[in-house]
Amino acid sequence: MITEFRPGFLAEPGATPSVQRVEIIGTHLRISGGVQLQGFRRISDFFSLQTGSVTLHDVTLLNRRGMPTADELGELSIRLADVTLITQRVAPASVPASEDVQIEKEPHRILAVTIGHLVEGTVSIYPGASLMGYLQASDPPFLPLLDARVRWLADRRLHTKYEFVLLNRSQVVAVTGLD
Repeated sequence: MITEFRPGFLAEPGATPSVQRVEIIGTHLRISGGVQLQGFRRISDFFSLQTGSVTLHDVTLLNRRGMPTADELGELSIRLADVTLITQRVAPASVPASEDVQIEKEPHRILAVTIGHLVEGTVSIYPGASLMGYLQASDPPFLPLLDARVRWLADRRLHTKYEFVLLNRSQVVAVTGLD
């Protein structure tokens, strides 16, 4: 299979590989670590094109409240099928696209239910596109959300906010638009 990438999708040739800090959340998993974007400019592009597993570096296991534990690892391979959320408390500065590849999108608030979480956030879709059609699609595998609020179903007292979240579509049990 040959894959063609649009300009702006990949980092400039010779650029220093970007490493971004993420928090990975699953039903019984919560860790933080660094992910090397391997030439991609955005974390959403990197994860949407990965299959199988991804490797995190400088990993710290987090307790159920999201606080670091003493458990640290230099490297950890994570199976993406079991990941519910890939999050960033503070979203990195957006990478400016050239004017010829900028696409107008409209924000919509949604609520998604997974086996272990309620996730509320903002998706951006093309003007006139069907929100439910976009939410029910299987591609890209991770749904990008801005200004997300995550609550744990097993303990409703546990909740947190993230500026950026990638929601694994395969983990979504129910979803609806809120506006």
